[in-house]
Amino acid sequence: MTHPSEFDWRQSKVLVTGASGFLGRALVKGLVARGSRVHAMVSKESYTETPSYFNMTAVTTVPGDVTDLNGLSSLLADERFDVILHLAAINSNTGIISPYALWESNIRGTYSILEACRTVTPDARIVIASSREAELCLGLDSSRRYHPYMVSKAANELIAFSYRDSFSLAVACIRTDNIYGEGDRNWQRLIPGAILSILRGEPPVIRSDGGLMRAYVYVDDVVNAYCAVAERLHDRSIGLSPIKISTGTNISVLDLVNLLIAISDQKELIPLILHENRDERIDQIYDSAREKELLDWECTTTIRDGLIRTYDWYKTHIKSLPI
Repeated sequence: MTHPSEFDWRQSKVLVTGASGFLGRALVKGLVARGSRVHAMVSKESYTETPSYFNMTAVTTVPGDVTDLNGLSSLLADERFDVILHLAAINSNTGIISPYALWESNIRGTYSILEACRTVTPDARIVIASSREAELCLGLDSSRRYHPYMVSKAANELIAFSYRDSFSLAVACIRTDNIYGEGDRNWQRLIPGAILSILRGEPPVIRSDGGLMRAYVYVDDVVNAYCAVAERLHDRSIGLSPIKISTGTNISVLDLVNLLIAISDQKELIPLILHENRDERIDQIYDSAREKELLDWECTTTIRDGLIRTYDWYKTHIKSLPI
């Protein structure tokens, strides 16, 4: 087990990019609870909504562009962050967004952050949000068709590790199971979309045949994992390979939706299964034994408990959410 070497969040200054996103908001909340001084970087487009996300007395909100190297360098020079959690990215594999725009955001954004750190704050601890999608590019036997998002995440890992090896930056990349929990407003994702249908009294729609096995991890467990990685990045062995955050269990799409229906106590609802032929990722079960040993961390939230908390949150807040 690697210990955090006297790391004190109460004495730390942290930058979170992509802070207005689902995981970003949860991370900001978790960091504030730990006593950190948090700078939340959000896009200029979402800046006007930010007061509804954060306690403004505890968080400094920064409108910015992660592809703007000069702006990032000035921010890092002024604030001297101890930890940088880089989440900002366009998360889309639908083909609606041009690959150029997606790669500008996802890839250029990552090497701009790392270059600013290299030149201004080389001692900062940097955690990069990656994805299970990356291993489908970097693995030797992937049979799935490549799409721009998965390529961007694989590129990010290679770029991060090149900065680690060539310039001795303390950087780690984190891959996670599918993250769910309170506050996810992407209604195209299975769990928020199914809950929205249930709350409307409508049958949840399953676009596949329902048999696809997927792995899901509750957002608070992911926040704890990110913090555990940052605490231990003084030990460069932490970042030698991607960190894999997993519950170690899979559940079928149909079983998950039926569990949500049971939690809602609307047992009359029957999922609508479309049997569409979809090019979706099949999750192999992660073995997180290395992560448990290195980070003294593990998922503590069962899928049932996490879904209960998530459903109850949406039931309370659904009328105030943009749909």
